[in-house]
Amino acid sequence: MPKQKNILEQNRGLLLQISLIIALIIMLGVFNIKTNSKEDTPNNYVEINLEIDTLKPENKTVTKPTPNNHKHKITEQAKFKGGKEALKKYLHDNLQYPEEAKEKNIQGKIYVKFKITENGKIKQVKIIRSIHPIIDKEAIRIIKSMPNWIPAKSNNENIESEKVLPIIFINI
Repeated sequence: MPKQKNILEQNRGLLLQISLIIALIIMLGVFNIKTNSKEDTPNNYVEINLEIDTLKPENKTVTKPTPNNHKHKITEQAKFKGGKEALKKYLHDNLQYPEEAKEKNIQGKIYVKFKITENGKIKQVKIIRSIHPIIDKEAIRIIKSMPNWIPAKSNNENIESEKVLPIIFINI
């Protein structure tokens, strides 16, 4: 008996590691089964998950047409009317996940860059990180159809600015 106890004492660390690995495998298996279950959602349901402003807006010095052509530093960033929550709601309510993208299970995060004029209008919409042309086309459509933003300011003067908006498309 003392010899068997001595062997167990020597291998205690190994036994602990093996039990932790087994527990981890069981937990991952349960988590995987839960996340792969689609019984809770209808077949035509698609979640559109949005991350807003995870990339820092470009605080560029912009050139505004003035008599002396001075450069202005942005003192207040452009904002969607109603803030981030209103922007999320607008995108969620108006974004249409393309059927072809659903069928092909195309999903991921894209980054859309656009300019906001001194009047708050959207222009020069570009995809700077693409996942698929089908998704890109919808992202460009929704950005171009946005209502006017509150423009950026420099010393209480409206100025043109750029914004980068990441959008995550998830097909569940």
